[in-house]
Amino acid sequence: MFFRREINKKLEAIAGLLSRLPTRSDLIQMEHRIMSAIAQFAEKQAAHNAKIDTAIDGIATDIAALNAKIDELQNSPGVITTEDQATLDALEAKGAALEAKVTALDDLTPPKPPTP
Repeated sequence: MFFRREINKKLEAIAGLLSRLPTRSDLIQMEHRIMSAIAQFAEKQAAHNAKIDTAIDGIATDIAALNAKIDELQNSPGVITTEDQATLDALEAKGAALEAKVTALDDLTPPKPPTP
């Protein structure tokens, strides 16, 4: 009898532990929540990447325009005119604006996730 009571106590303890384990349904629901969170993250990341891609295209266009102006100035004969100086000033201002855009773009880029 003593052993039977001890065995029953152990079995009840095991049954209590087993009752706390997640069921198959619990695991399936957890999987769906995780997959949903991953899908939401992927959607947000895709939108973020598209935004950055557009910003990079805009910066590339701006740089091409600046290079064209520089070529124009380098190919103009003679001394720097008032018009040339205005163009140089505009190039300097545009360069500063591009620098600000690149900095803002860099600030948009999320940091790398830590490696496990």
